[in-house]
Amino acid sequence: TSPPPELIEAFVAWTDRMFDWQIEPEWVVPLNAVVPGINVALKSLGADGDHCLVPIPIYPPILEAPEQNQRYAFHTSLVRGTDRWTMDFDDIANKARDSVSLVLCNPQNPTGRVYTETELRKLASICLETNTVIISDEIHWGIVLDPSCKHIPLASLSQEIANNTITLISHTKSYNIAGLLSAIAVVPNGEIRERMEVLMKRVLPSGSPLAYAAGIAAYRDTGTWLSELASYLRSNRDTVKTVVSELPCVSMTHVEGTHLAWIDATCLPIQDPAAYFEAFGIGLSDGAEFGAPGFVRLNFAAPKDLLQRGLQRFQKAVECAS
Repeated sequence: TSPPPELIEAFVAWTDRMFDWQIEPEWVVPLNAVVPGINVALKSLGADGDHCLVPIPIYPPILEAPEQNQRYAFHTSLVRGTDRWTMDFDDIANKARDSVSLVLCNPQNPTGRVYTETELRKLASICLETNTVIISDEIHWGIVLDPSCKHIPLASLSQEIANNTITLISHTKSYNIAGLLSAIAVVPNGEIRERMEVLMKRVLPSGSPLAYAAGIAAYRDTGTWLSELASYLRSNRDTVKTVVSELPCVSMTHVEGTHLAWIDATCLPIQDPAAYFEAFGIGLSDGAEFGAPGFVRLNFAAPKDLLQRGLQRFQKAVECAS
């Protein structure tokens, strides 16, 4: 199935309305999901054996993508501050000199950061100076929980930055329709876009008519879904934060965006936190898969009663270990 013109028209109007970001229709490359888009982007940049810079912790399919595409990964660790994680710009600048690409996740999965314009401009400046193309995963754009924060597409900051950025966006996370696979790459750089389109035809299937229809509906949506979603998830986040703050040996930083709590369990006297919590009936993502052993990720996008039951099990597990 070919992407309908209405999808691209709706998306172009949506970026203008949502982010004051004016894009050209030819920059829009529909694809079936963000993770395949990351892999196609990596394969389209440089050659086998080149380096990709990956800030960690990060979503496991992103962490695995360089090796899957015959690229070597440089890892740069995010820095935990008093209540939020930040990028180590000195380390990024050092490693970017030898990197063809860098993968950005914003809002950040799993730490929940929503990067500020100042942070994004600093990162973009480093990558422009080092000729490092940014692959920007922005799938959580619609789940910004703090009214003081806003999602800023990196490529919207300037045309120069846009030409050095591959932006990957999907409506499926914010509208809870991940089963209707659909995403969009915004690629202003014509040479990079052409390489991606050639590779996509070789390795990716076409989209579903139902997925395209859902995308058009999402990008045309001007209702209250997103604000109501943010309100519900904000309440869930606060519940999780309160429970964790009252327990010994575990902690978490403030979640500005996403529906994910990144919990530090390194002080618990246990070898495998994910397996330990699972034995108490609560399934958490293993931090080791994100590049951070000892951490666990809790998804709080759930009905409040289910979340409360899960947190009771989490509390019991922590108390038994402590």
